[in-house]
Amino acid sequence: MKVLVAGGGAFGKEHLRALLDMGVELAVAESRADELERLGALFPVADRDQDAGRLIQRFAPDGIVIATPAVAHAPLAIMALERNIPVLVEKPVAPDSAIMQQLCEAASCSRAFLQPGHILRFSAPHRKLHEIVQEGQIGDLLRIVSRRYRDSSHAERYRDVDPVFTTMVHDIDLALWFDGSDAVDVSARRLPANDFRSLTATEIGSLRGAQWHLSLAWLHPSLDCPPDRVELVGTRGSVEFEAGRGIDLYTAEGHHQLPLASDDDPLRVELEAFLSGIRSGRLVAPVTPEDALRGLLIAERIVRMVNP
Repeated sequence: MKVLVAGGGAFGKEHLRALLDMGVELAVAESRADELERLGALFPVADRDQDAGRLIQRFAPDGIVIATPAVAHAPLAIMALERNIPVLVEKPVAPDSAIMQQLCEAASCSRAFLQPGHILRFSAPHRKLHEIVQEGQIGDLLRIVSRRYRDSSHAERYRDVDPVFTTMVHDIDLALWFDGSDAVDVSARRLPANDFRSLTATEIGSLRGAQWHLSLAWLHPSLDCPPDRVELVGTRGSVEFEAGRGIDLYTAEGHHQLPLASDDDPLRVELEAFLSGIRSGRLVAPVTPEDALRGLLIAERIVRMVNP
């Protein structure tokens, strides 16, 4: 199988390493000439070019992974879909919901598919949480609580993209997945206001009547931040996951601690789903372009509230 990776930054390199380990024939597109040269030395790619369109014509890939800066995601994805080439697009899939709608339409008109790069849907702990909810082990879902805290350097490194689009979008997507319905009521606050080095807290009501409390912070003074955490409360119990610790399930049968898998590799699982989709000719991943659109619509509502 032949896959073209567009973008040679940190995420692009991760995709290249994983795909090489999976025995895929690779080409890489990178607009920076010096970085393209380095990529050629680092990875045994079959072909490389600064121009992704030119490389698509020459390499004729079976699929394309788009890991460029976000502004280039949609043009490349539409180019691929118009040529009926499946695409996996890194987060953020699109800079706003209007462009995401264009991507949804392009995917619906193509014989190929678009797989959003919402990687947490492929991590073993989050898949387990979803399974517990779907099986009814904690009853009807009442509340989702999540936190995702990062060091304050993020406020300097990502000055042009709101933290909601870069960090909280993960938790919005997980809430949509766990709840299985859309948001109705949204309220949000950012403290201190008008500063990315801040805490953003949201309260969201879903169509099914559950409440989502999602919080992010880009204000911790060092890399040693509190671990990411997700708690799901239902009518018959609760389950919570804390990164690095494991899953705790509380039901009528008592407390059960479910250990984390030592070999969890969500990027590889995500790419395996993408390659399987290429082989079968359809999207097989547990996330759709429409899911990405719903998440962006909620993120935009939050951003409008915290940046009046």
